[in-house]
This record gives sequence, C-alpha cells and structure tokens, in this order.
Amino acid sequence: MRQTLFYLPTQIAGYPLFGTGILFWIILLVGIFTVARNLIFRKSPGDAIFYASLTALGLLLVRFVGPSISEVNGFPIRGYGVFLTVALAVAGGLSLWRGKKLWNFPPDRLFTVLFVAAVFGIIGARCFYVVQYWHEYASDNLRDTILAVVNLTNGGLVVYGSIIGGAVATIVYLLVKRIPVLPTLDLLIPAVMLGVAIGRLGCLMNGCCFGGPCDLPWAISFPPGSPAYMQQLDEGVISLYGVTLAPPNVSDDEKTLFSLKTKHVNLASETPSQVVVASVDPGSEAEEAGIKPGDRIIEMGIVPKGFLKSEDATRAAFDQRTISRFRAANNAQVFYFFLNIWNENAENDVWLVLQEQTGEAGSEPGKTRNIVFHPTHAKARPVHPTQIYSSVNAFIIFCILIIVARFAKRDGLVLGVALVLYPLNRFCLELLRTDEESFCGTGLTVSQCVSVCVLFLGIALLTWTFTHKPKQALAGFFTEESETVQAKRS
Repeated sequence: MRQTLFYLPTQIAGYPLFGTGILFWIILLVGIFTVARNLIFRKSPGDAIFYASLTALGLLLVRFVGPSISEVNGFPIRGYGVFLTVALAVAGGLSLWRGKKLWNFPPDRLFTVLFVAAVFGIIGARCFYVVQYWHEYASDNLRDTILAVVNLTNGGLVVYGSIIGGAVATIVYLLVKRIPVLPTLDLLIPAVMLGVAIGRLGCLMNGCCFGGPCDLPWAISFPPGSPAYMQQLDEGVISLYGVTLAPPNVSDDEKTLFSLKTKHVNLASETPSQVVVASVDPGSEAEEAGIKPGDRIIEMGIVPKGFLKSEDATRAAFDQRTISRFRAANNAQVFYFFLNIWNENAENDVWLVLQEQTGEAGSEPGKTRNIVFHPTHAKARPVHPTQIYSSVNAFIIFCILIIVARFAKRDGLVLGVALVLYPLNRFCLELLRTDEESFCGTGLTVSQCVSVCVLFLGIALLTWTFTHKPKQALAGFFTEESETVQAKRS
C-alpha cells in the first residue's frame, strides 16, 4: 500500500497552476481554439458542443478541485489515480488498435465513443460508491460535500457503477450516431476487462477492496490508519492499543435471506452504555499497567510521559491541573480519544480511571483505580489480497474474451460471455472481502446482488445470440462510402 507516490509543484516561477492560474488559462485558450476550428472549418456543431463541454469540465476541475486536493507538500499524485489513468490509456489504445484492424473503425469516431464511455464510466462508478457510502460524504456544508464527492484521488470507485454508467452512455451515443450497438460493445468489453485488471492494482496501492484475515503465505498486512487496519480495530480483530472493548448490548433481530454476509461488529458504537474491557493483549503495555478484562473505563486523560516515575507520583500525577480529562460515555468516545486526541499528543502517556466489576457477571461496581501507560499500535492481521485476486481474474477473463472474439461469428457473443464470467468471479470474490456487509437484509453485498442481475442478463443475451441468425453488423460498415454517409448523418 502506498497511497501517495510523489508530489508535484503547485507553482511555476511564482505563478499558481490551479485555481485561475496557468492551467486554467491554457485549458480555456485551447478549448476556444478547438471549438472555433470545428465551427469555422468543419462546420460541425455537434463536435463543437462536445469540445466546449470538455473544456468546461477541465476548467471546473482546475478551478475548484485542484486547489482542494493540493497539500502543503504540493499536488499529490496518488497510486490509485496513476493506475486508473494507465488502465484508461491501455484499454483505450487496445480498443483503437483492434477497432481499426478488425472493422476499419475510424480512430477519431471510436475515440469519441471511448471518451463518452470513460467519462460516464467514472461518473457512474463514483455515484455508485457515494450512494453506497453517503454517510461518509454528507456534511452540513454543501461546498465541502461536493468537493468530497468529486475528489477521486483517494479512491472510491465501484466497478459495477463504472460498467453500468459507461454502458448506458455508450449505448445512447451509438444509437444517436446509428452505429451498431452489440458489435461495438463486443469490441470494447475485452479492453474493459484489461482496464479492470490494471485498475485493481490501484486498489492495492490505496488499501481499499481488502479481504478478510487469513494465514496463507501470500497474505498481506496493511499499515496503521489504512481502511483494513481501522476495520480490524472497529471489529475487535486487533486491539485498540492493547485493549479490546466489549460490544454494547444492542439487540439485532435482523434476519437475512442468505447467511453469506452479516452486519459488521461495531465496537466503536455511539450507543450509550458502560465502556467495559473485554480483553487485554498479553505482554502489552496495557497489561503491564494493570488493565484487566472486566474493568470499566470511566474517565480518560493525557499526562506527560514518564510522569509516574517522579518521586511524588501518587499525588502529583493525578493533579487536576496536570491531566487533560475526558469522560467515557460510550465506546465511540474511547476510540475517538485514542485515535484522535491522544494521537495528536503521542509523546505523552494515557491516564485511565478504571472501576472493577464484582458480583455475578460483573453486575456490581467495585473500587476504582488510576492507570497510566504509553500506548503502542497493535499489528494488523494479514488479509487476503483480494485486489490481486481481482486483477488476475480480470486478466484471465480478458484472455478468454480475446480468444472468443477471434472465432466469434455472432454479434453479442463476446459481451454475453463477459456478462457471465465477470459476475461469477465477482460474486465469489465478495465472499472473501470484508469491506462490505449485507445489503437490505439479503445476506448478500450490494455487489453480489448486482452480480446476480448481471449474470441473468448475460445468460439472456447468450440465449438471444444463439437463437438468432449469425450476424456481424460491423463487417463492411466502415467502408469509404459508408464513412461518408455516416459523416452526413452525424
């Protein structure tokens, strides 16, 4: 995992690149020239509108998104974004080469198709993710919400959203331009799978789309702060600096149609309840300080490191003027204290007020005591590298589709095979992934639900393909005469 590869400067010779800086004016001037050229020399209003829209999109990104993404060190180049860009470039190049070689598809016309598919594919992928995880983006400030939604550099794209968004936009465009739909999609779908194979490596760089814990030799561990690490903390797979909290007593009577996926355990719950220690890591600083399972955390605080080693430790360490105190009304407050408040003061020690629980099942409060220790990170458990699994499987599907396309004599056959193989692959991979939970009580993730729908669509397309007369609509479609006719239609 390496989210940021390097930084680019945000200024050249003292002039800013973003906002209304150098890039803004370059895009504006190039856009005006391109639009005017199409209107004056080619007399093509449709192309002029297309390039004007592209220019407006570029201006919006440079004006508003660029400054919001820039950091103190410069403009970050993320590993996720690099692999996404490479995926688009390789998939586009392959499609242009195959289109010209197989069907004499004019490169400029196919490039426009690819551009529409790429733009609306990214929009669809982002919309799918944002809707699925809306709670992570919604805020009281509309501007902050919009900037969070359009910030793609840290990941947050769903393959199915990309396929759906790109496919719908491409089909509409092909129908408007009167280009055969099925054979064009047959041409594009192998490149899409190759793009997925490359893009999934970006997921590995970003740390998203991870699998569950495993002990296989090829398992990988993610660093503290990564999505996988934080989920393991939240679910109690690893401890919070040596201490694992007990989940609050919350009844969950949800019944699912399948038992493949259930709700994630949420130890960092905001449900008002006593904060109780469930377990303590053997040999950890927390255990050495005297924290025991069953202890209730009443109060937390920050004290100077090594303060208890002073001569007047008992009296001085708990002086009200020395300790920054925080109440522990629920588990979420304890998580927030350690992961945010203490992390910003990590050179200090942590002070806890603990209360022993006595009686049957700890039903009666006992005496309280003060504990001071210096927290250290628990190591993340190794997990399935599902990003690599996805990449390898997508590449295998790409190879199969290229072979099928080599011998296919029916339009829709390559697309149908892809719509069967990919959802089967994705459905199985979701069984290993732990970043998604049950969707709407089905016991399946949202991607598994979509996989089932796509699988039936693929079977239906293959059935239709083999029950109709073989046809290859792109054969001879782009002859010199037909290109002239198509140009007039456009």
